[in-house]
Amino acid sequence: MPREASMDAAPHDVAHLIKTENFMQYAFYYDQSRCIGCNACTVACKDYNQVNPGAVRWRNQQNHENGKSVFENLSMSCNHCEEPVCVSACEVGAIEKMDNGIVLIDRHKCENLQACLMMCPFSAPQIANDGQEPTQKEAWKIAHPAQKCTFCWERLQDSLAPACVGACPVFALDCGDLAELQKKYPDAVRMNATDFPYAYQNENETKPAFLIKRRKDIKVSEFK
Repeated sequence: MPREASMDAAPHDVAHLIKTENFMQYAFYYDQSRCIGCNACTVACKDYNQVNPGAVRWRNQQNHENGKSVFENLSMSCNHCEEPVCVSACEVGAIEKMDNGIVLIDRHKCENLQACLMMCPFSAPQIANDGQEPTQKEAWKIAHPAQKCTFCWERLQDSLAPACVGACPVFALDCGDLAELQKKYPDAVRMNATDFPYAYQNENETKPAFLIKRRKDIKVSEFK
């Protein structure tokens, strides 16, 4: 199946293959100073998860000018927050936070209430249209149930990194237990509205499990 084979030929070996045992909160790490904006991560995500071309993207790559004529890349998916508002917002219980911290949508239960879309500060849950998702599965209650990043949980069970992490040619992405990542990358900051206001669509505080090494501002004098 393409879902199983698409990332087996990643451009490099992932040195930090991980297992789900003993992890309390899975998290992503992103090195803004390494990212070259190539979109290998977003393409790998769509390929592995068989998300057809269209508006829905489980991982999104954006560029932001920080006011100092410096463009900052940001590659972000669902942040699998410690306090996910999407879970409490869903009145039909279609969204659940697992014991390992991963937040999953049960698309069989979704009834298109779209409260999760409104409450998530990062626009992680999304709804496809007929063009992107032309066939409704028999078990679905609606034509287009909400969907988002799953942290490639089935790959984790096989000790493989998520597709996006394995695809990055410059090793700008990493993942693992939040506490361990904080020890591994002490200069990283947790996703927050002060440092990354362009990442937020509302002010809901969710404790995102997403660490970022910020890009250093380069002064003109450094080129002299």
